[in-house]
Amino acid sequence: MSVSASDLVEIHVSGTPLTSVLRLLSTQSRRNIVTSSKVEGQVTADLFNVTFHQALDCILMPNDCAFVEQGNFIYVYTKTELAEKQTTTKKEEPQARLFRLRYVSIADVKPMLEPLLSKEGKIGTTPEPESGLHTDPETAGGNKLSGPDVLMVFDHPSRLVEIEKVVRQLDVRPQQVLVEATILQAQLNENTDLGIDFNFVGGVDFEMLASSSDAVTDLTTSSYSGPQMNNTSWTARTDFNQLVPDGGFSFGIIKDQISVFLRALETVTETTVLANPKVITLNKQRGVVIVGRRDGYITTTLTETTATQTVEYLETGTKLVFRPFICDDGYIRMEIHPEDSTGGLTADNLPTQRTTEVTSNIMVRDGNTILIGGLFREATDVNRSQVPGLGNIPLVGPLFRHNADMTNREEVIILLTVRIIKDEEYAAVSKQLAHEVDRTRIGARRGLQCYGRNRLSMLYYQSAVEKLQAGEEDQALCDARMALHLNHTCQPALEMVEKLHAKDLAEDNAGAIRDFVRRRLQTDEPQPHVEAQP
Repeated sequence: MSVSASDLVEIHVSGTPLTSVLRLLSTQSRRNIVTSSKVEGQVTADLFNVTFHQALDCILMPNDCAFVEQGNFIYVYTKTELAEKQTTTKKEEPQARLFRLRYVSIADVKPMLEPLLSKEGKIGTTPEPESGLHTDPETAGGNKLSGPDVLMVFDHPSRLVEIEKVVRQLDVRPQQVLVEATILQAQLNENTDLGIDFNFVGGVDFEMLASSSDAVTDLTTSSYSGPQMNNTSWTARTDFNQLVPDGGFSFGIIKDQISVFLRALETVTETTVLANPKVITLNKQRGVVIVGRRDGYITTTLTETTATQTVEYLETGTKLVFRPFICDDGYIRMEIHPEDSTGGLTADNLPTQRTTEVTSNIMVRDGNTILIGGLFREATDVNRSQVPGLGNIPLVGPLFRHNADMTNREEVIILLTVRIIKDEEYAAVSKQLAHEVDRTRIGARRGLQCYGRNRLSMLYYQSAVEKLQAGEEDQALCDARMALHLNHTCQPALEMVEKLHAKDLAEDNAGAIRDFVRRRLQTDEPQPHVEAQP
């Protein structure tokens, strides 16, 4: 075997193994020839001045073999192997497939699929939806896709199979958490006031005054005339009981030129605010519960030419922000941020706020309760008004001073019961919440005045139910009609009347409009056509 400089091949072999001839041809022509393990046979040939590819065809065809040239390599297969490989190659041509996402977003799935793509692979996505709840026409949806998020993947079938497996494992229904929050806000205010007044007037007998005041509590120097005061040789008085608010205990003594008045008041105010909201939140999603108020104030923005006023709000009260993270072992990690704030607007319409807040991460088992305390505030105010010197005398000093003590205590306690909602519990939770709403509605209606139309309608309906159970159908029908007369939208009473009448009142033709239309149809019936005789 020889190969000329012009790449012409000359071969003279007889009964030589095919693999040996291919190896010799590869060496002489300096080409990379790779043979399959199934290639076998013998070669007997005399070739003169043929090209390389002609020589390779002459060697392989008698042995039922063929070659494929890819780049700098020549692969030799049996024809059966080559046909199977060509069929597989056709199947591996890139294809496009759509994946509709039900529970996960494109932003979460796309980064996890990109490493699975081949060099030719590509991913196309639908636009991401708007975040938040917008109400203006420009950002409230518009001409946007209303269907689910869709991924379009273009790649080889084998890669698409792997991508489908990953998408199926990722696109699963997220778990939900039912958070039952009990927010208890207790406030206790205690005020204690004590004041004692002395009046010493020389030369004036209080007992001889005709009517110095309408009550002993307001007897002061202004209660008697100027001439009486001019006749006095001396006078001394204190005015501490006037600082005590109205109410409480008052005691007075008038004797000769001396009057003594004591006034004491203790006020205790206890306020309890209880909120019990229930919130269902998806895993890793934010939930907010607010029990409070919003005070609006105006802010002004000045420019060189205009002044723009806007209304902003100051939110105060109890606020709870949380985010659940569900674990596989039945535990839930809760990011919790409770906040208790008070505030308002000053005389200049400026907002002021005082707040107590905590941020924490807590692990809790499914169904257990988290207790958050420590949101405690206490303020003590002690006021003393006294006669200089005399108010500091031991034992006697309290007679010459006014005491006012005020204590304000506030505390917020938050209880969180966290439950993982299973699929079979969705309907049960919804039914329970609907029952609570209905119970609240019925309770509110029972709280109406006894002479209200809705209350009277419900009483008549209850009476109709009792009489129907007792077998008194005529009396039950009468009470049900009275309930409808008082409240035309009472659906249970309407159903009872229809049941006792054995017909649907909504289809009754007694209405004036329907009766008018029926008469018109009857009078406008077409007359039989009679042909004229010639």
